[in-house]
Amino acid sequence: MTKLNLRLLFSILAMFAVMLFAVACGDDDDDDDPGDPGDQTQAPSGTITVRTLQFENWDPHFANFSQDIDHFYKVWRGLYSFNSDEQTVTSMAASMPEISSDGKTYTVKLKPDLKWSDGEPLTAQDFVLGMQRSCNFKVASHYQYILTAVVGCDAYFDPKNAEKTAAEQDALLKAVGVRAVDDLTVEYKLTDPQPTFTTLLGMWPTFPAPKHLVATVDATWPGPLENAYNGPFMPSAYTENSQMELVINPNWAGENKPKVEKIVIKYIDDSALAETAYRAGEIDITVANSATLDATRNDPTLSKELLTYASPTTIGIEYNVQDPLFAKPEVRLALSQATNRETLNSVVLKGALVPATAWIPYALSGADEGEYDEFLGFNVNKAKENLSKAGYANGDGFPGFTLLLTDSATNHATGEFLQAEWKKHLNIDIELEFVDAPTRSGRFNKMDYQMVLGGWHQDYADAENWMLGLWETGGTINKTGTSDPAIDDLLDDARFNQNNEERVEQYREAEKLLLETANGIAPIYFRANHFLIKPHITGVKENTTTNDSQMPAAWQPELWGISK
Repeated sequence: MTKLNLRLLFSILAMFAVMLFAVACGDDDDDDDPGDPGDQTQAPSGTITVRTLQFENWDPHFANFSQDIDHFYKVWRGLYSFNSDEQTVTSMAASMPEISSDGKTYTVKLKPDLKWSDGEPLTAQDFVLGMQRSCNFKVASHYQYILTAVVGCDAYFDPKNAEKTAAEQDALLKAVGVRAVDDLTVEYKLTDPQPTFTTLLGMWPTFPAPKHLVATVDATWPGPLENAYNGPFMPSAYTENSQMELVINPNWAGENKPKVEKIVIKYIDDSALAETAYRAGEIDITVANSATLDATRNDPTLSKELLTYASPTTIGIEYNVQDPLFAKPEVRLALSQATNRETLNSVVLKGALVPATAWIPYALSGADEGEYDEFLGFNVNKAKENLSKAGYANGDGFPGFTLLLTDSATNHATGEFLQAEWKKHLNIDIELEFVDAPTRSGRFNKMDYQMVLGGWHQDYADAENWMLGLWETGGTINKTGTSDPAIDDLLDDARFNQNNEERVEQYREAEKLLLETANGIAPIYFRANHFLIKPHITGVKENTTTNDSQMPAAWQPELWGISK
């Protein structure tokens, strides 16, 4: 497929989403503009029930999986947030930051009279504590890497600090470049100007921490029903692996007031089961089951309720390169080259995805489509040659391995396809292990796996979000063990490069080095999202953005509504 054709396909997906929106909303009450917050004086009413995955961790200063993050934006917010046009806008801040002439000091004023859901004051010190937690070595935030520009954050995050005295640790804490000037003013000090820093102040690692509940920077983060919240909703009931109920936060200070009284979140790993519940009227929003997507598209009712849109998400086979088998680049390349991505998409996944060998979306990296096919693309002869170089000609003596996947109908089909492909082309046998979502997430974070089906969903639209933290040696979100000095050097050079063209080129060069040997990842497709949404639900399709992953408009539930 040519670069032009791929971009055309994503445009078609986007247009398809618009067309579906028009049909699905045709029977809705059109008194309110669905893209508008609507009548803010009208009392909220009704309940929306959605399907998602059980979160792994409730702590926004620690977590890194999309199912966790989708929860966080429903109940917490930072100084800034993101609107439906993906622009950074004020949330708890009264205005955009004041930035010093050298770009190294950010001063942010809070809205007056902010309160937590339990009525306690929300002050600048809560934002200080939140960032200190993300820099703290005991909390061990997976996303600390986005704060490396904050003075002292890297030094305080060093795990070797556990060997230091309490006084030494306290000195490191005090050296972190964030302070409360007064109750309404937060100041951030940076080592270098960072073009994306205002955006980062809207992301979950910078969310405030309730100092009245979290007494020290490394204190245990309270659970869902014991915590305090500053987002539009807050938990009122929770049963692990079953469901969570969210009700309106009476002290929400955002611009748009919630339109529904309650959101019920049901935890269902298997998209086939979720779709069955949707058909039965038990769920209002769910991901469509990829294995039966053709049938859904042809169903006269469900086709009108289907929302399809392109997603900046790359999925691939991720290798634990610390495992002796996957320390061999030839093995990694052989498995990628023995994978027919076109067949996986067209036959197994019903054309729901976009086959790919790139990691960063082309629009961000500037790479040509197919640029990495030479290394990773389907080529049985190359695959056999690489397996032979690794010492396993014709599969002889191959030790086998286990592929870890979340337990769902789609993943069963994908795993069985890969298992059959590698047996057919390489004469090797592998095991498939299916687990629930939090188990899979936890094992990935602990690097307790050999190979996993996984990938990355964009947090913000910049090539740095696809490389920093993930692929440099020791990166806080590097869970494959990838380590390449040449990649490290390029990422170090790009991190604070103020020349955007040079910076993007450095990320592109680092990506190429990564993919030449499938060092930790062999991408197999870009994802397109397919969701089923009941016709009476408003504000979801209309406010969908690329930030969303587990469900549309996940980061703006205050805009969800129910038509009259």
